[in-house]
Amino acid sequence: MSKVYVIGATGGIGHQLVKTLLSRGVQTTVLVRDPSKAAGLFGESENLTVVQGDYSDNETFKQSIVGHVRLFLLVHDLIHMPAIKRNFAQIAYAAGVKQIVDISSGSVNGPYREHQIASAHYGGEEAIFTLPDRGSYVALRPTQFFSNHFFGDHQTIKFKSAIFGTADPNATIPWISPTDIAEVAANVLTEPIEKHGDMVYSMTSVVLSGSERAQILSRVLGKEIKYIQNSIEEQYKAYIERAHFPHSVAYGFVDASESSFKVNPALFIVLHRPPQTLEAWLELNKDKF
Repeated sequence: MSKVYVIGATGGIGHQLVKTLLSRGVQTTVLVRDPSKAAGLFGESENLTVVQGDYSDNETFKQSIVGHVRLFLLVHDLIHMPAIKRNFAQIAYAAGVKQIVDISSGSVNGPYREHQIASAHYGGEEAIFTLPDRGSYVALRPTQFFSNHFFGDHQTIKFKSAIFGTADPNATIPWISPTDIAEVAANVLTEPIEKHGDMVYSMTSVVLSGSERAQILSRVLGKEIKYIQNSIEEQYKAYIERAHFPHSVAYGFVDASESSFKVNPALFIVLHRPPQTLEAWLELNKDKF
């Protein structure tokens, strides 16, 4: 089975991907700033190689990518995202990598440069897709992660029995489980390269209003949770002060109107199972609420 190199291995998606790859017997290399964190997450495995480095460590990446056929790429730096992704992709393809699987964003499906998140991910995709003589490039475009509840909802649920947002209580927002994102990535990285080619996989498993989320939370947690509509100013302040978002990200979230995203009904084909529900995800994480 092809060797896989993972950039972004210790986050919510990346660590699940690495564990899945190792469980399938895939030789996996991870580039991490802190090897001790990787050791804590993954333990020891004869199939795991840990390389210490970061986005700017070109020489380390050039040396360690040799011999790998596939690259998983997850970059958090919105400001420098296009340049970072282009750099990694150029080095990887030149070293013989045949497939890159990139975590992009569902926001790319919206209007061009609508906000910083969309602009960064659009630029990131284009930076790789337009490379001359490149190999396969698969972009995953997830919408809001279930784990976004940890941006503050988990605290307001604990102390106020409520979730807050700027949207009308009946306006819907698209969601996807990080577990599903990791699973799709693992499947693409272990299936024939020619099967997925240059696919784009949009990833929305469910659309939910604030009121519907509150009902689901109430059922799973066993107490009444309400959805409370905040003013845009209040929500922006919460993102800045509690979630520690930069202005560009906080503004993008509060400026979003009712979503036009629809559920992607064929998602189960690349998942090889039905998508995880919000209820199931909450059951696994209810101790954090």
